[in-house]
Amino acid sequence: MLECKEYTKQELLEILDSTSRQSLERKLFRYGIEFEGRGYANDRIYKITQIQFPFKLFCILDLDVGAQTDFIKLRNFYYYYFNDNEFMAMPNEVKERRMREQGRPLTRQTIATYTRYLENKDLIYRNTEEFIYYFAYKDKQIITEKDVYNKAWHEYWMHLDAGLYPIEAINRMRADYGGVARKQAVPTLNAFYLEKIEYLISLVMESINEDLVRQLTE
Repeated sequence: MLECKEYTKQELLEILDSTSRQSLERKLFRYGIEFEGRGYANDRIYKITQIQFPFKLFCILDLDVGAQTDFIKLRNFYYYYFNDNEFMAMPNEVKERRMREQGRPLTRQTIATYTRYLENKDLIYRNTEEFIYYFAYKDKQIITEKDVYNKAWHEYWMHLDAGLYPIEAINRMRADYGGVARKQAVPTLNAFYLEKIEYLISLVMESINEDLVRQLTE
């Protein structure tokens, strides 16, 4: 995490993955980081005075998010993801529908990518002992219980044993339950990174509040 303090040139080269003073300072400008520099060559010192887009910077440096990402969409997704436990646990199909209903549409592929940023940095992991059970058909998802999920698949195999083709058995499941039975492991926050997660959440909230203030003053 980059902070408003002094850094040596070498420290910033490593943090920003740069190889020269020119590339380093270009990145500082591009990321909206205001700074003061003094000294020359390897003895140069940088004082970070302001970070204009701290959420964006955190995502780039700490989550390896591409600089060309739509950070407003990413921020909005993380807002719901970390503040709504039910949303976090839902399958991507449900997340996609709920984001669309909120007027902030995301494809499930984008949702998977945004979630993978967190998984790749071990901020979350899949709890293989706890699952969300649901029936899915097209854009429709019906949350259910484990025993109903098991019952649906038990009946599916019974239909196969009775001579139905797989597609016929699946169609019977859709007719009886409204979709195909699925399950998804519930994501869990990694306790070892709670401080980092809480900092990320604070950046999300700060960015949203700044947007609200801006809208009220326009």
